[in-house]
Amino acid sequence: MSFKFPLYVALCVSLIYYSFATTANPRLEVLGEGEYAIYSREDVKSSLVDRRVSSGIGFIYYVDSKDVAELRGKFAKIDGESIVISGKSAREIFKKLGYTLVDGRDSSTSLGMTSYYGYSPRGLLCIKSGQQKINLQVVERGATTVVGWPVVLGSY
Repeated sequence: MSFKFPLYVALCVSLIYYSFATTANPRLEVLGEGEYAIYSREDVKSSLVDRRVSSGIGFIYYVDSKDVAELRGKFAKIDGESIVISGKSAREIFKKLGYTLVDGRDSSTSLGMTSYYGYSPRGLLCIKSGQQKINLQVVERGATTVVGWPVVLGSY
């Protein structure tokens, strides 16, 4: 009896935890304030949008991170999101979002950027690079960090 009850409780807690660990793309606004971009093929009009850029097959909607949750609700399907923030390292970001770092490399030493790629099976969207699945990109550029799923949108 002494070992059965704690094991039973641990099993129940594990089942409850994993039943709530749903598949979802990360909410990047939890990383802090910054300029947020939502990429979608939908043509949405909203006063929350600071600017909208046509990408050929869709649009990139730029919005302040404090308004992103409300704007996100106006889309039926979002193809990607990015945020530009300050003062956070790639390792901090991967840890906070629960993603595994799968690759990190200097993208452009002349521009002083380092790009990191991560993966989580919880993410809804992913791309493949060789045999590696990727659904989060983090680019460090000086004191600025750009984070995006499945990869960074727009310019960085």
